[in-house]
Amino acid sequence: MPINSVSRTTTVVLFGVFEADLRSDELRKSGVKVRIQDLPFRALKLLLSRPNEVITREEFRQALWPDDVFVDFDLGIRSAIKRLRDALGDSAENPIFVETVDRRGYRWIAPIHRSVSSESEDSDAASDPNADPVVTLAVAATPETARTKTKKTLWILGSAAALAIAIAAALLQGTAWKERLLGGANTGVLHSVAVLPFQNAGSDKDADFLRLALPDEVANVLSYVPSLSIRPFATTSRYSGPNVDLQQAGREMGVTSIVTGHYLAAGDQLEVTLEAIDVANNRSIWRDTISVASADKIAMREQITSQVRQGLVPVLGGSAVPWEAGTRPRSEEAYDLYLRSIAVPHDVAPTRDAIAMLERAVGIDNGYAPAWAALGMRYYYDAIFADGGEAMLKRSDSAFERALALDPNLISAAGALITNQTDRGNIANAYAQASALVKRRPESASAHFVLGYVLRYAGLLDEAARECDAALKLDRGNYQFRSCSWVFSRLGKPQHAMDFVRLDAGSDWAARQTAFILIGQGKVAEALQNTQRVSHTPLFGRDLLQACLDPQHASELDARAREVETAALSGVDAEPRYVFGTLLSYCGRQDAALRLLKSTIAQNYCAYQSLQSDPMLAKFRETPEFSELSSSAKACQDRFLAAREQNPH
Repeated sequence: MPINSVSRTTTVVLFGVFEADLRSDELRKSGVKVRIQDLPFRALKLLLSRPNEVITREEFRQALWPDDVFVDFDLGIRSAIKRLRDALGDSAENPIFVETVDRRGYRWIAPIHRSVSSESEDSDAASDPNADPVVTLAVAATPETARTKTKKTLWILGSAAALAIAIAAALLQGTAWKERLLGGANTGVLHSVAVLPFQNAGSDKDADFLRLALPDEVANVLSYVPSLSIRPFATTSRYSGPNVDLQQAGREMGVTSIVTGHYLAAGDQLEVTLEAIDVANNRSIWRDTISVASADKIAMREQITSQVRQGLVPVLGGSAVPWEAGTRPRSEEAYDLYLRSIAVPHDVAPTRDAIAMLERAVGIDNGYAPAWAALGMRYYYDAIFADGGEAMLKRSDSAFERALALDPNLISAAGALITNQTDRGNIANAYAQASALVKRRPESASAHFVLGYVLRYAGLLDEAARECDAALKLDRGNYQFRSCSWVFSRLGKPQHAMDFVRLDAGSDWAARQTAFILIGQGKVAEALQNTQRVSHTPLFGRDLLQACLDPQHASELDARAREVETAALSGVDAEPRYVFGTLLSYCGRQDAALRLLKSTIAQNYCAYQSLQSDPMLAKFRETPEFSELSSSAKACQDRFLAAREQNPH
């Protein structure tokens, strides 16, 4: 290439949320230009030309200063690196980009990706088959310095090798991405990640809802990366304190990385800091901060999404290939309502407040899928745990269907629609959809749980147990898997059943469930003690348990039995009818037990295997009615198996 030719090569290096344009000498963060002085930027270009290599102080001296310049080079290099780190938000103690190698020099340690195109104003150079656009990378690194031909050649070769490696890596990553996306054999290694509640670093209590809303947005973006397994909020929300031992939390959740953060609302500005921790080494591997107007939550979301995609995903081991992650909010008011609803508790009264917020949100902006999914879940809670019944369950279906129409990859909505069908007794269709979901997302713990849920209702306890164990292996802390304990208690495996109860340790549900398991083991006194921690809600059965187990309350048994039977029969879900049918049988109320169990099977809760093995039904199996009930359950299960055989998945 002639010495006077002007190269128009543009070499842009991407790392994290940053872009370094090596021709225009510009550094941009999330598209916004970052002020950086000439010397630190040339140090950056030198580091980027040889990623993962130690660059000595002598090499920095030669690259940054002409031969006829005499300065305190060590001080100058340290100053340039410090200013570079300041521009990148990096630190010497916990480096993300630039690592200090003691007594030797510095090394670039972050993943990089290059975008290169070239043209020249010199036609001879443009037509020269030996002209290499990578030359400009080497020349640009030392624009003021005349080098010997040997030194230039070494720089060119080193840069060309680095670019070749980067291109090869990009091609390999692109191949792996396609294989994962298309369901090929090479699915890559799954990296498990937990996003914890953020901390409010300020005094503005009105911003407390962001403690849950911000990590929810981060987790939502990460959930679209096929090579990442994201722990759900049900798992991570318990680690909400400011002094959480992150390494211990990571081990308890079985994750390789934890994402945490804090935010500060001051005046009209909101500053959010995100950080990723490598659990095994207990060290920060990524950190970044954004600042937006407090009222502009959509801009906040866009910046978080950009940072997570460009910076966090590669650090966590995910693909760096661009993708579109679902729908975007269009209304500031609607998005604010959605964010606030996330922090509303799931008890009956607060859930109705959340429903009102979310109905207003989707009324203003009907194109944001997560808001519809959140509304669908709130409708479900009202249908099952309050008095919403079938009418509210239909609303739940409609909301989830709308969410999936907007975003077909929203696995939470897909799974919820399947469990809604299962609760109604549509187990054949639910099974077909659950099986397809597992095939599409085999790395999803929730998908395996949903399949196990359907199999439990179909009465296939051994198959359900395998799916429950698969879910637990993928996500060791999700309390939503707690109902798998029914499978193992009915299989006569109380200790394994307790493994799932402990997922929701301390709750009313866990206390009630523990009591049932203890009854099955003949530990009546311990079971009675557990009932003291159960709420008085009829479908939790505290009063019935006390009347059955405590002689002092025996006179109340008939009244409590009627109360629970009425509540169970009026509900949408068939499983509570089976649960309290078994308890009433244990308590000696066989007529009421028979009514509930018949109703259970009539709604396609095919409890054939449970009827044979459930320790709570030992007395019932001695009655004349048992044989007929067992036959009905077997017929129910046979219908399911025939449907499955006709439509294998």
